Amino acid sequence: MPPSRHSEAEESDFLDSLLLELDSSTAIPHTSASPTRPRVTPLFPPRTPVRANKTTSPSKRTPKTHGIKSSGHVHEVGAYPVESVDIDALLDGAEDWDWDDMNSDFMTPRKSSPVKPKRSRYAVSNETASGPKVTRCTVKTVEERVVKGRFEKVLEANMVPSKEPRRIILRDDWTHADVRPGDDINVIGEWLTDPSPKVPEISVCSKHNYLIHHPDILLTATSLSNASHCPRRPLLANMVRSSSDVTPSLVWGNFLHEVMQTCLSVARWDDKFINKQISEVAQRGLGELLRINMGMEQAIIEVKARAKGLRAFADKYIASSPKPDASLTNTRAGRGEKSLLAISQLYDIEEDIWSPTYGLKGKIDASVEAVVQDFDDSSTPFARARPQIRESTSPMPFEIKTGRAVAGMEHRAQTMLYTLLMGERYGTEIPSGLLYYTQSEEVVRVPAARNELRALLVARNELAGHMMSRLRAKGEITVSEHDGGASLDDLESFLPPTIDDNRTCGKCFALDTIPQAVEGVEDTTSDIADIYDLKTGHLTPSQAAFFKKWEALISLEEKDLVRFRKELWTMTAPQREEKGRCFSDMVLDLTYRPPDVMKPTSQKEGKIHRLTYRFVKTKSGGASLLSGHTGVGDAVVVSVEPALLALARGFVVDLTPDGVVLGVDHELDEDLILDRLRGRPGREGLAHYDDTVVFRIDKDEMFGGMARIRDNLAQLFYAGADSRMLELVVDLAKPRFTGVLEEEPVAKTAPTSSRLNKDQRAAVQKVLCAEDYALVLGMPGTGKTTVIAAVITQLVEAGKTVLLSSYTHSAVDNILMKLNGSDFDVLRLGNLDKIHPAVQHRTMAARPLAKTIEQLEHQVMSPPVVATTCLTIDHPIFSKRTFDYCIVDEASQITLPTCLGPLRFAKKFVLVGDHFQLPPLVKNRAARKGGLDISLFRRLSDAHPEAVVDLTHQYRMNSDIMLLSNKLIYSNRLKCGSDAVASQSLRLPSQKFLEFLHTKSTCRNAHCWMAQLMSESCNAVFVNTDNVPAHDSRVGDLVENQVEARLVHQVTECLLECGVQQSQIGVISLYRQQLKLLSYLLQDRKELEILTADRSQGRDKDCIIISMVRSNDEGQIGELVKDWRRMNVSFTRARSKLIIIGSRRTLQQAPLLTEFFELMDGQGWILTLPPDAHLMHDFGGATPKKRSAADMLSDISLWSSHCRKENGEKFKRAKVFGATEESILVGRPLLQDIANDRK
Repeated sequence: MPPSRHSEAEESDFLDSLLLELDSSTAIPHTSASPTRPRVTPLFPPRTPVRANKTTSPSKRTPKTHGIKSSGHVHEVGAYPVESVDIDALLDGAEDWDWDDMNSDFMTPRKSSPVKPKRSRYAVSNETASGPKVTRCTVKTVEERVVKGRFEKVLEANMVPSKEPRRIILRDDWTHADVRPGDDINVIGEWLTDPSPKVPEISVCSKHNYLIHHPDILLTATSLSNASHCPRRPLLANMVRSSSDVTPSLVWGNFLHEVMQTCLSVARWDDKFINKQISEVAQRGLGELLRINMGMEQAIIEVKARAKGLRAFADKYIASSPKPDASLTNTRAGRGEKSLLAISQLYDIEEDIWSPTYGLKGKIDASVEAVVQDFDDSSTPFARARPQIRESTSPMPFEIKTGRAVAGMEHRAQTMLYTLLMGERYGTEIPSGLLYYTQSEEVVRVPAARNELRALLVARNELAGHMMSRLRAKGEITVSEHDGGASLDDLESFLPPTIDDNRTCGKCFALDTIPQAVEGVEDTTSDIADIYDLKTGHLTPSQAAFFKKWEALISLEEKDLVRFRKELWTMTAPQREEKGRCFSDMVLDLTYRPPDVMKPTSQKEGKIHRLTYRFVKTKSGGASLLSGHTGVGDAVVVSVEPALLALARGFVVDLTPDGVVLGVDHELDEDLILDRLRGRPGREGLAHYDDTVVFRIDKDEMFGGMARIRDNLAQLFYAGADSRMLELVVDLAKPRFTGVLEEEPVAKTAPTSSRLNKDQRAAVQKVLCAEDYALVLGMPGTGKTTVIAAVITQLVEAGKTVLLSSYTHSAVDNILMKLNGSDFDVLRLGNLDKIHPAVQHRTMAARPLAKTIEQLEHQVMSPPVVATTCLTIDHPIFSKRTFDYCIVDEASQITLPTCLGPLRFAKKFVLVGDHFQLPPLVKNRAARKGGLDISLFRRLSDAHPEAVVDLTHQYRMNSDIMLLSNKLIYSNRLKCGSDAVASQSLRLPSQKFLEFLHTKSTCRNAHCWMAQLMSESCNAVFVNTDNVPAHDSRVGDLVENQVEARLVHQVTECLLECGVQQSQIGVISLYRQQLKLLSYLLQDRKELEILTADRSQGRDKDCIIISMVRSNDEGQIGELVKDWRRMNVSFTRARSKLIIIGSRRTLQQAPLLTEFFELMDGQGWILTLPPDAHLMHDFGGATPKKRSAADMLSDISLWSSHCRKENGEKFKRAKVFGATEESILVGRPLLQDIANDRK
């Protein structure tokens, strides 16, 4: 049959039909910068490996794009006519094509072949970038009205921070929000400004816009998804976090999550790899298996049974484009509507996103790129024969569910909320999320529907309102030091009403949560009255009142922590750095290589510290990083201002004046971050983001939150808890002691006891006699650590087990270092990075890796001594062991609820502390006034002084320095431990620097105030600046004293040049701004410690210099100076010389300091400076203004050169009780360089 001829129209139609089969996945774009498209790495090989060009200069980056489908575009396959195809554009960049790939038929779709990808990237396209229009406001007034039978609330508000007026009209279910004047709100939507309203207004109703009430309270999407059944349950779960609620199904689910996330990360789905991952996850999770008493073999069997569908899932859904059998379930689909899914890219695993826009936070199992094809074949026969396919590609949250329920309301709600979070992080609208059920092997599509999202956000506002009501006190809360009670009318009701369903409530996981005791069930006919009575009937009214008051105090403190956390998004990095809670303008140190360390032994520890980075300031010469509130071990949040909040979380591993090392939980890829920033709304141009990424590092005061601390308190009140502990702590029952001490333990430890003084031996005996508890009051320098080590040794030799705890890691490790020579085993729990290297050999990481549950059980159960901090008592060991004794060091610095944590794991306890020194740190003034700073140590010692044994012989201070605290604080109970301690002084080997200094001074050497301070006989002195004068000044809301700082600088430099080593001197001030000033003036003295009173506790120095700062005509001294405990700590840090600089006229307004001045006067220890004393000695004219270190120390460098030229002599360093001899220039490279230049 002869071939038929075709018309031009038929040939054109044929060509069009061919082009219909082509989609954007076969195109290989040029690596140009316009427009910027998503940067990702596929879960299968890319068609063309395109490498981003990098220049050698780090400050000049070439915009990079990869050949992938653009995110967020919705197009119809075949929708573009052939005439619209620009052939030149298609061929542009052909030199970059992979010609080997062209050997095959490029018209045929390539089959997926999974390989391990690099970190996937996503960039916001300028075309698709979108984000909600968010306006933050503070409410001024709230008016309720009815308009045309419709109830409304009208909010008059001011924008933050501009204070421009705005009007918000709430309608429909948005009116349920309990908005009050002073509340913060976020309004999401467009304002009506033209033409009629004088004040821009917006209507928030069921169809348009959103209102977020209390947006700074970030509720988890998981807890909010459970609020529909019972609003009380998620609130209780948020309040109390316990590590004891672990079930086998929860453990299997967590294991399977980790296995699947690993498969997604490395793109391997074969059975051999999956089985290997299951074994490794079970190995890392031995601790969790120990909690549920399940062997490793059984765990592997359980997880394998649940992981059968993973390979089939990958074969079906992991691809560049949807496969015919990759059906996507959509419960909202109409008849004939079908969807197919392909997961083409992985962006992140366990992505933790905070959204102050929506007042939400969440951790997404996997962030993926999803390709979805939708088609409808139900309308007509023609449509069924050739269905119209719509394909869309966008980022989506991918949630893994290991249970049996499919598309439950809670799961759908959680996934919908994740679309909001992901949309904010990725800067584009997320149309839907994905739910994968491992047991049914089904993937469910969850559209981000407005009606459902509105209902969830309304519920979120209701929960946030309840949480805020916990933080609102109707009046002052006062807690008695003796009974802990107070008026029950001080706080608002905060729990939502119960649902009164006996069946549902009886199975609720929050049933045992004792905060429900705060609000009793009044109606005895209620379905749950019997349940409530069963759980709380054992509590007396006074015990319930005690719980209510202390829980209220915890909530007040939580309010301040919420306030500090919201600064991360309401304050710029420089603003927060001024407060000492942030490091701004930080960049990655690309030359840093982290040291090799022992690997973590648990899943939890490994997730906290996955990667290590070092950051440095973008500009050198600024204030030292040591002058802020953030220190080693503190939790931090890493962000890129202003768009990417909380990219990573972790803690400080190391801190120096010019750099900080962090251990974080997420990778900080600069290229990825730059891609995320480009194209966002409001980012006109890319110049700001073409250079190195600039980070901000914020201290995270709410890292641990208050949930665990509240759980410590709640555990004391549960039915079945230790009733004797409840009586001792709450009812203040009298502690019991045995009358006769067993001789056997003492005899065995005679060598240990012989090294103790009389007080220390009495303390050991008190502990051994205690039936309930003993209290050891350790005054400054009296050897508390030595006593604790001796007590532990004797208890172990008596066959007892001991749990050692403290608030800080350093305190725990100091005691363990005393035990390093002991012949018994000690197990140190905690994050390896926070443990001192000298005791890391006692950690789990240093032991042979346990391969079975029996081996792990032996490792954690056999050591007689276990050591950890009060906040790390969630280790599996505590579900298995009860100790004979719990010893808590620093107990006077620990809040009562925190201290209760470790105590519940022991039969008896010992508290060691000194409540005459620093109290527990409480930030909220109302909580502090209410008594949250009353430690359990102080509460028990005040109630039962007979349970206290004093350590009075101190081995730190000479007799002059000791006299101050002895007279003012300790009622003459302190004694010097030896004559040598009493008579010690700071001896300077040379006075020649002073002689040289006076060749240029305006004072006579015989009566020089500096020379008097340097005198060996000057052990304790107050330097009065009233005649100088030296007035304080304000920097914003902070206080500093520039003249006083200059005096401190001069005294410090003189001591150093007279031979005192930097490590022998400590500079203390109560004021943070003064520390910054001093840090700048002394910035070249890297080994010199400049501390607050709080940070100085536990340290001691040969010489302490204290800057009191406050000096003014009004006699304003501030709250810090009134705190006699901080003053006591500051005074007792000095061993041989104590120099206090300040204004007598101002400071004597404080009652304690009035006594102090009377004592100093009586001893003749006040040195009044002459007018302009700070100008008498030429130290290079150092001022707080910016000057080079060389200029500041020019006079000293002249002195160094003079000494070598005139005498040819090397002056010796100060011999301060055995100090080594050194040249004056040793350890001072700056002075060496200056001196060499002057030769």
